[in-house]
Amino acid sequence: MQTRRLSFLVAAGGILVLLVFSSSRLFQTNDILSSLTSPAKTSEETSTAVSLIRWDNYLDYTRKLDFENSTALFNSVRAALRQSSSDIHPVGVSYFPAVIPQGTLMYHAGSKVPTTFEWLAMDHEFSYSFGLRSPSYGRKSLQKRRGGPGRGPGGDKKPGGSNTSVNTPDKPSRGPGLTSSQKMLTYRATRDLNKFLYLDGASAAKTETGEMDTQELLSNVAEKKLNLSGDGENGGMQERIFAARICEWGKPFGLDGIIRVEVGFEVVLCNFSSSAVELVSALELVNPSEHLGLPPPSVISKENGWPLDDDGNLIEEDLTDEQKALLDKEDSWQQVLENFYGVKSFNWLRAGAVHDKGERRIQLDYRHLVTGINRTVINPDPNNRRLLNDGTSWENQLKIVEDLEQVLSIGFDASQSTDWQIVFDEVVDKFAPILRMLSGILQRDDSSSENIAINATAITLNFSLRFKAKDDVKNQYGNDREFAVYQYVRPLKDLRTNSDFLVWSASVNVVRKVVDAIYDVNELLLPIVRSHMGKESGASIEAAQAVTRAQQEIDDLIEDLGWIELHYRCEKVCKWDEICYTPSWGPSPMGMTVPGSPNAGTGTHYDADRQRLVIDSALRCLSLNELLGNRGHF
Repeated sequence: MQTRRLSFLVAAGGILVLLVFSSSRLFQTNDILSSLTSPAKTSEETSTAVSLIRWDNYLDYTRKLDFENSTALFNSVRAALRQSSSDIHPVGVSYFPAVIPQGTLMYHAGSKVPTTFEWLAMDHEFSYSFGLRSPSYGRKSLQKRRGGPGRGPGGDKKPGGSNTSVNTPDKPSRGPGLTSSQKMLTYRATRDLNKFLYLDGASAAKTETGEMDTQELLSNVAEKKLNLSGDGENGGMQERIFAARICEWGKPFGLDGIIRVEVGFEVVLCNFSSSAVELVSALELVNPSEHLGLPPPSVISKENGWPLDDDGNLIEEDLTDEQKALLDKEDSWQQVLENFYGVKSFNWLRAGAVHDKGERRIQLDYRHLVTGINRTVINPDPNNRRLLNDGTSWENQLKIVEDLEQVLSIGFDASQSTDWQIVFDEVVDKFAPILRMLSGILQRDDSSSENIAINATAITLNFSLRFKAKDDVKNQYGNDREFAVYQYVRPLKDLRTNSDFLVWSASVNVVRKVVDAIYDVNELLLPIVRSHMGKESGASIEAAQAVTRAQQEIDDLIEDLGWIELHYRCEKVCKWDEICYTPSWGPSPMGMTVPGSPNAGTGTHYDADRQRLVIDSALRCLSLNELLGNRGHF
């Protein structure tokens, strides 16, 4: 772990005191920042017109925020409503105000129309995969009942009842592997649902490593504030308990529900009886076996004369010729059906991967963001941070919930908010290639220091000269480093709330750090280039040392920024029958991956320093054939 010195301003009796101390990559924002970032405090004093913020005064409007906090907030904004990013940065600590626009369709698969809170999926493939629980035939039916190989991706492990594994499954009622009737329900928003809270990170994970902290915090406060009980009504399932408490807490404030990521995005809608949603379709799900005219699977049991040992295993050598022929026939049916199940699972994975670039049917209102980043000690490593940690006092938790109550009372309107994700994307799209190119050039060991300096300054000089004015010309519009930073961080809309100022300040700090690094490398290496061209004495220039210093600055910056693009990339351009696969920490056709376990699944590895599973930096192209077990059907 990298150790560094951090400085904070602390308010003490109205006096600002500078504290400097060491930290093992832990960072904390102080009391003065907490008072500055209460999201709902909007007044004429707080609001600043974008026209007032110029290149020569923009720093006067920023809030005190250290670099580690800035990168954490910057990356949280960029990962919001993006599936792959949310899984790569899995432990979220923020509540994003969200709006689901009027007319949006959402989906639910279950045995009945919900009357209380329940789960909705934003993609029908999501609900369909959970809702369609098909029977298994032949030897597979026995394996599935015993929890054997039939429970893998090709089998159908999904629980029923809704769009998530925590919902109550229906009991089988029509023979082995057959379930009660399932419905595919489609709902439509009749108005803008403007009081949702989007929980960042892999918030639908079934874990104890922090991914569900935002839900647990809300649930704990709701339990105490409302003196709630009766958790047994939700089957003791943690997620249902959390959802029930959160919805009860949010009722006076008009909370529509919460939004989380699994494979695709899901909505916990608090009130299905609300006029804000309407049921527009209710279809009985048809199993492919029914559609193909197949009879129900054989019931393999001792009572029916099948040879089973005491553990329920089939004794093949004791099968009668009739039994063997029947099983062989059903096995052939099952093999055909496996294709259907495999494609169904692949469709779900593909629908989720579409949202690696964002779930644009949901809108975020960053003006009222409530985050733990500015309140307590938070690890900047998004794999190891916790919102509920020793530094999050009960008073701190209450303050977070009070702020959420305040913003819910206002309601959300994304059209009034700067889309900070677009702004931040442009920053990363512009600077990530520059940083990676510089890193590659500066690390070359097959070239002289002079050549390295020449190649590196070809990049840095092109950037810095865009913002440089001639010495004898006064440029009223600005020039040099500060002007370069301003060009990338100028707000698009007025800064109306303290959350606006906080997010904007994070962008200023991040861009300043990047621009400073480019300028620093340029100034460090340019004398070597001038010396090479005979324009400057090389006697005082230690070329190798300068290159090493430049390389260290760029590589440290790449590490500290934590931008996903700088560390994660798909191994190749995937084919049409492949997806660039990012493992999910929740239920998935690829199985459940548990972060705290040392047992790595597809696309993950165990990180001894973090003491948990993390996602591989080289993302894989997952093919349909691989999901089908490499049987070569496609």
